[in-house]
Amino acid sequence: MSKLQKKKISTEKKKRKEPGVDANGAASAAAVKPASPGPAVKAKQTSAEAGAASASPIARAAEFFREVKVELKKVTWPTRKQTTGTTIVVIVFVFVVAAFLGLFDYSLSKLVQVVLT
Repeated sequence: MSKLQKKKISTEKKKRKEPGVDANGAASAAAVKPASPGPAVKAKQTSAEAGAASASPIARAAEFFREVKVELKKVTWPTRKQTTGTTIVVIVFVFVVAAFLGLFDYSLSKLVQVVLT
């Protein structure tokens, strides 16, 4: 028996063992659950959410900046050499694109002059 056939048999056995699923993998009517809990169920707030909702704007701003500080400590900042290298690449690219667009603009303006005269 090949590995593929063994794998197929084992997956078929698993499908049969799952409650509420028939042999073809389709869910039975008893296993289908409603998508939403309904209007009678109210969402519970965690204590952090409840505290944040009732906190003053100044306290929320202070918490925000504390979280920003923590996140910025996780950032891997580039070295001076990497920053200098990428800056030079960007400046060179800008000059190349500017030269290309300038040449293209000059060519089109001369073409329009020739057509109109």
